[in-house]
Amino acid sequence: MNREQMDGADALFDREPHEVFWGAVWGGLSGLALAGAGLAIGVGITGIAGNTKSFWYLSRSSGFVAYLLLWGSVAWGLLLTTKLVKGKVHPATLLNAHQFLSNLGLGFALFHGLVLMGDRYLSFPLNAVLLPFAGSYQPLLVAFGQIALWLSLLLILSFYVRRQIGQKTWRLLHYLSFVAYFAVWVHAVLLGSDSTLLGVRALYAVTLGVIVFLTLYRILSAGESSRAAQTPAQPLRKSNPPRPPLRNDRGGTDLKQANAGATMSKVNGAYARSRQTDARTDDFAG
Repeated sequence: MNREQMDGADALFDREPHEVFWGAVWGGLSGLALAGAGLAIGVGITGIAGNTKSFWYLSRSSGFVAYLLLWGSVAWGLLLTTKLVKGKVHPATLLNAHQFLSNLGLGFALFHGLVLMGDRYLSFPLNAVLLPFAGSYQPLLVAFGQIALWLSLLLILSFYVRRQIGQKTWRLLHYLSFVAYFAVWVHAVLLGSDSTLLGVRALYAVTLGVIVFLTLYRILSAGESSRAAQTPAQPLRKSNPPRPPLRNDRGGTDLKQANAGATMSKVNGAYARSRQTDARTDDFAG
């Protein structure tokens, strides 16, 4: 990213908390509600019995939604730093949507994990839900999702302390969003129960393709802008002012008079050159 793009990104993200109030609040409240609901269902407060498959179905559906929201958050963040939506939507609205998608996606991710606490087949206690490699069921693939969850939480919180840590540090930290997305993509593709379906595979392929396209577009556009900024401007050539045209008594341009004047100038020049030649001939002969 060149200096112009970094300044534009800083101006976009450097907003006061009240300017991104609704996206953060509604997304945060929805996320907390989802996490609380997942915990309540998982520990059995709602009365759902442990021998039912409801926990598994709830976890599968919420995990699918969490993936789409995280994808939308990353894609929206890439759009914010390119010229594709520049000037079309108010910056505060763009940032509100980004915050809302991030917070809501984190809430669905927590619901996705916490609701499994009630599943007697998988046996996911709280530490196995939150801590990587703490459970016995597919620990590596589960850890991909848990790492994505914690990175998402870190990125959301970093927005509110970006002035304290500095824009450069915050910008570098925000690149972890790519790590979080690809981690959850691996988690969803390799561990998801619905990944064998053709439609779900196509969805995962398309969403990954969009992220790759936007990332390459951002890199290439930054390179073109850098080369354009480094190219020195060509100095303007000075041009002689045009001669004023001959005008007749009525104020218009007399083309015949102008042509006649040019012809007489040529004749006089030719006559003068012939006289000079005759003079030099006479001197030589003498």
